Amino acid sequence: MNYWKILLGLALSFLIGFGCRLTGIPAASPPVLSGALLVFMMSTGYWLVDRYLATRPAQEKKHCGGHDLEKRNEA
Repeated sequence: MNYWKILLGLALSFLIGFGCRLTGIPAASPPVLSGALLVFMMSTGYWLVDRYLATRPAQEKKHCGGHDLEKRNEA
């Protein structure tokens, strides 16, 4: 896992939040701690499920037609 991307993302988000607070621009985030924790937990849950599903083999691959429409026209 690339921790530099995570650290850069956190630093950038704090800089944007600081700049919004300093200039009085409404930030695109919840103004209370419980709202911020909700966004954080939803993002963390999405990330964890994505990591879990990426480790499992695709079980419905046989039903996937793919993106190549020429194969369908030949049949």
